[in-house]
Amino acid sequence: MNSDDLRRELALSKFFNGDSSLNDAVQGLSPDDKKFCIESAFEQEAMRLGVEVWELTLTLISESPEELKNLTLEFHREVAEMVEMEWEEYCKLNGING
Repeated sequence: MNSDDLRRELALSKFFNGDSSLNDAVQGLSPDDKKFCIESAFEQEAMRLGVEVWELTLTLISESPEELKNLTLEFHREVAEMVEMEWEEYCKLNGING
């Protein structure tokens, strides 16, 4: 499991454990159905908040605003590398002060 998967699993766990109605709703479901329902609820929560799933993930796993800022910058750096874009150009294009 890579670090992105681990972050996602930690965020899903925090999300699930913090929502007793979701916990009640998935009682008795198979592990696969339970996972699907939790992931769907997580995605719906991100949409409700008007953020991307990755943003909600980082928000839930960060321990402080500073850590959230660092994780967000790390995420953007990874995206810039994946699209083979210079960091300064990526920041300008996406309105990032990094």
